[in-house]
Amino acid sequence: MRSLTWKLALAFGLVTLLAVSGVGILARRAAVTELDTYVTQAGVARAEEFAPIFAGYYAESGNWNDVQETVAIVMSAIGPGRGMMGAGKGGQHLQSGEGQAAGPTGYEIIVADSQGIVIAYSGDQREPGQLLNEQELAAGVPILVAGEKVGTVLVLTMASEVNQRLANQFQQSVGNSVLTAGIIVGVLALIVALVLSMQILAPLRKLTAAARQIARGDLSQRVQVRGTDEVGALAETFNGMAESLQNQQELRRRLMADVAHELRTPLSVIRGNLEALLDGVHPLTEEHIASVLDEALLLGRLTEDLRELALAEAGQLTMHREPVDLADIVRRIEAGLEPIMLEHALKLEVDMPDILPLADADPLRVSQIFHNLLSNAIRHTPAGGTLRIAARKSALSDTISIEVEDTGAGIDPDTLPHLFERFHKGGAARRHEYGGTGLGLSIVKQYVEAHGGQISVSSQVGGGTRFTFTLPALMNADYR
Repeated sequence: MRSLTWKLALAFGLVTLLAVSGVGILARRAAVTELDTYVTQAGVARAEEFAPIFAGYYAESGNWNDVQETVAIVMSAIGPGRGMMGAGKGGQHLQSGEGQAAGPTGYEIIVADSQGIVIAYSGDQREPGQLLNEQELAAGVPILVAGEKVGTVLVLTMASEVNQRLANQFQQSVGNSVLTAGIIVGVLALIVALVLSMQILAPLRKLTAAARQIARGDLSQRVQVRGTDEVGALAETFNGMAESLQNQQELRRRLMADVAHELRTPLSVIRGNLEALLDGVHPLTEEHIASVLDEALLLGRLTEDLRELALAEAGQLTMHREPVDLADIVRRIEAGLEPIMLEHALKLEVDMPDILPLADADPLRVSQIFHNLLSNAIRHTPAGGTLRIAARKSALSDTISIEVEDTGAGIDPDTLPHLFERFHKGGAARRHEYGGTGLGLSIVKQYVEAHGGQISVSSQVGGGTRFTFTLPALMNADYR
């Protein structure tokens, strides 16, 4: 974690330094460019001032002979506080003015004819007969006489020693300021980055410590992280995972204990009866052998139910889905349960519409769902009671809703939330009274969910119990 902290801090600092350096370089370049532009514009302004003087000279002389003398006169007239207006020979008159000549700045005047060939100059940057290039001609000001271009005047502005020193000082000052700002901002960014990285990574350290404890077997670990950002979401996910692991561990422990208990009971009965038969305590009669067989059959049902439940929970349950006519399944189940219903003095009512979609389901699994629910209802409904099966097409989805209802004693509200858990039989009294493996309703729930449906239960003590589950309907198939 320390390595990641420093990586984040250095990344923040590096980005900040790059940003400050980039801004400083751009600012310096912009300042130098603006200074050069100012000097260039000053030269253009001077050229525009001198162009009428040379135009007057050409208009009066008709040629460029002796124009060098005019250049010399113009240069001698430039000084602090001096300006120019055209008159006299060559059209030039000198006039005092303010701000016309920049004191600390020097100028070099170049005059070229209409072909761009230098014919006069004031310095040593050009020679007579030299041809100006396109960039120099573009920076110059044309000399116009009667609307016709007769030449070009170009003024080169040269920084004086004072200006050059000031420019150097300015560039050095900008560089020093950028360097100082970069160091200060970089240090501050490094400090802020360290603080932020420590705050960001603190929850991750907690998660790492909790994960190590879970790896050692302590599934009670939880991480308290405030916030709704990605780290907070990670902490919530971690806590959910830890809680799920803890619940699964508890379920496994309870399952092992319940399985051991459920297997021990029939095995103990079988062992006791066989020992009694062998010792001569019980006579070898059909009745005693039948009791041993009943316990063996119960043990077989328990083993098969456990296998089916394990396959269903692992998602490995084999399903052979096909179009299923629920009314046909209910009719066959009704016929098979008729002797038992007569024996217990119960009545079975079926309420199904004439037109009901076919279900997309495994017929054997659906039959077992009905058998388990009806067997449970028969065990808990007293003589004279009624069982009811109803089915309807859901109006809100492509499913069929099925109800299995009885008029039995009902289920206690505290027991209702645990009804679909493994080996839940509603207490020792109900276990002794009604028997069973305690896996029937758990298997029903797994079968319904394997079809993509849902199951729920509602009950009232003394008012009966209703199981409601859904199965997918084949809406494109023919109705029965």
